[in-house]
Amino acid sequence: MTTIPPLTLRLTREDRDALLSHFLSLDAENRRLRFGNSIADSVVHEYVHRLDFVHDGLFAVRDGEGRIVAAAHVAIGEKYAELGLSVSEGFRARGCGGALFARAVDFLRNRNVGGVFVHCLAENAAMRHLASRHGMRICSQGTESEGYLTLPGATAESRFREWLQDQQAAAVEILRRNRQVARMMWRLYGA
Repeated sequence: MTTIPPLTLRLTREDRDALLSHFLSLDAENRRLRFGNSIADSVVHEYVHRLDFVHDGLFAVRDGEGRIVAAAHVAIGEKYAELGLSVSEGFRARGCGGALFARAVDFLRNRNVGGVFVHCLAENAAMRHLASRHGMRICSQGTESEGYLTLPGATAESRFREWLQDQQAAAVEILRRNRQVARMMWRLYGA
């Protein structure tokens, strides 16, 4: 049986509050693993407020109710980018992280970014496994680990994949919003 990978969508400024809710919903341990240390809610607010939704790549997987359950932030520098990723506890081991990782790589390739790295705590086995599974070389020193992946240039295939994912996400978002309107109308005028 073929498994359909989770649908990834590119976030915009309008998704800032939903992304903030996702990060704030992470428990203290998962927030520490995502950001590399324990951080207060106010720091999460500042981080999300500073995100550049135009220059950087911000991607997410939503649940059936439209809540962000997995998110990736690709901060683009001069020659390389840094990838940060989080998946809500109930949605792990479902391919969300892998789908977001692949989406981020296509995004970077199509913008001629030469490489991507991840920086995580050495104890973050999930991130280290995901990074190595996608071809990153992982180096650990003390309590920290880094992975790096050299990216090939854009191809017609990578550009098509990114375009197709954008179109699929837009179609699903329209259906999700129509569903919300239908529910509201049912509550107002239904039985």
